[in-house]
Amino acid sequence: IFKINKNFNNLHSILKNHYKYIIHLGGQSSVIKSYSELEQETFESQIFPFQIFLEKLKNQKKNKTKFMFSSSSEIFGYQKKVRLNEKSVKIPQSPYALSKLIGYEIIKSYREMFNLKVFSIIFFNHESFLRDDNFIFKKISNYLIRENYKKKIELGNIDVIRDWGSSEEYMKIVSDIMSQKKIDDYVLATGNSIRLKDVIKYFFKNKGLDYKKFIKINKKYLRKYEIKENYSDISKIKKNTKTYPKKGIHDLINQFLSYENR
Repeated sequence: IFKINKNFNNLHSILKNHYKYIIHLGGQSSVIKSYSELEQETFESQIFPFQIFLEKLKNQKKNKTKFMFSSSSEIFGYQKKVRLNEKSVKIPQSPYALSKLIGYEIIKSYREMFNLKVFSIIFFNHESFLRDDNFIFKKISNYLIRENYKKKIELGNIDVIRDWGSSEEYMKIVSDIMSQKKIDDYVLATGNSIRLKDVIKYFFKNKGLDYKKFIKINKKYLRKYEIKENYSDISKIKKNTKTYPKKGIHDLINQFLSYENR
């Protein structure tokens, strides 16, 4: 709706129907692009649509819809080896991160001011076959599928440390959270972080290849305010919901490799 003409009449039409759950996953999702050509789109696409949702929910008389906003671990910025949870300090270091923090705070305020069934999930990195080709797991997987090894794959900082999970598994968890009575904000992650270099190594090793021979570091993929590492604390979601990610990083990589070999 946003990309077509930035006209939200279609969204108003859709919201004439009643929904038990609404999950907001939309918005410009590239951190790098949010610094430059897509800075304005980042804020507008993240904030404008869900303001319409909230106004609709606020005016509901009964059978109030549950609404989830997808926030991001980017809101925490770089805090070295601190395990990040819902109460951690938020230090956004990109327009994308700032847009996600603004959304998070609006959701929290509306929940408290108007007693709405709205909450945020602070997603740490998650990957899926449905991701855009520029996302790292998809980019590596596509490179290995095509087997065009004469041209090296261009990457950014491969020494970053992240907590990567499965988008498919995360959405099943979101569904479980939606069905529960208590509404609250949660960090959603695996609780385990790994260096990107080790992820790349595992992908290429599966093909019997030495990754060092096939990658090239391109400066255009380096972020000025790169979050060098992040670590998650998922104790709240474990305690309150009894539902949390079970798939580790190797399960996720093997999913991509299995998909690649279909």
